[in-house]
Amino acid sequence: MEANKIKGESKSVVLDNGAELTYCEYGKENKEVLIAGAFYFHTLMPVIEGLAKRYHVYGVVMRFDGITDELNPDGTTHWGRQWGKDIYDFSQKLGITKFHYNGKCHGTVPGWYLVKEHPEVLETFSSFYLAPHLRKQNSRKWFDLLDGEDPTKMMAVAMRKPEGLKAKMEEMAALGGGAPNPAIEEYATSPEKIWATQEACKEALENMSIPVGYMFGTIDPLFEDYFDSNMYAMRNTKGSRAVILGGECHLMELDCPDRVVNEVFMFIDESKKSY
Repeated sequence: MEANKIKGESKSVVLDNGAELTYCEYGKENKEVLIAGAFYFHTLMPVIEGLAKRYHVYGVVMRFDGITDELNPDGTTHWGRQWGKDIYDFSQKLGITKFHYNGKCHGTVPGWYLVKEHPEVLETFSSFYLAPHLRKQNSRKWFDLLDGEDPTKMMAVAMRKPEGLKAKMEEMAALGGGAPNPAIEEYATSPEKIWATQEACKEALENMSIPVGYMFGTIDPLFEDYFDSNMYAMRNTKGSRAVILGGECHLMELDCPDRVVNEVFMFIDESKKSY
């Protein structure tokens, strides 16, 4: 169990394929289920706890290793698809037949797998801060910051409120290191790789049957890096709801977690109406 990746009580479950997943659970008293995937749940916990005021929330850790069965032709693991299959297998193991899925940045990738392979389990899909990339990348601001030697420089442009830096650095210390191989970053920022071709991904957006909610912040470097792709996704995902928040950065879970929660609530509420 990867207990260090969750701040607070953690649990684990062994899937039918033998893989072990670590997760947290909140809001058991609520009827509707919401599953959120992420690499870790530390600074994200206020969002999870906020969502649990209305939903039975499971926060599932997206693993970096272990038994895998979503493979590329060369035998390597297709982590984008594996994370999605893990979420699906997790839901089936726990007897969850329908749920809302919420992801932020890399956490959106499993949701896109579910859209493609198991739309029958999805009530809604909140795809916050990341969309499939179907246009040429505009810049590399975010990735240049990630590649830098001083993590505080990245944090300085990733959040509005400097007081959040301490919590983020404590999170990094608790995790004790990043992704163990370059493939993790490749799949974490590329939900379009769930599909065999970009054309197939494009068709999926245009024929979407699941309510999809996008949210971005205007001063998030990652939003700027993929500006054309983000605009394309928002304009071409059938029936989607898109919100662009002026002045918000990448780490909204630190700056204003309640605003993230409220956007999820509003999106789900509106998905139930016939506009």
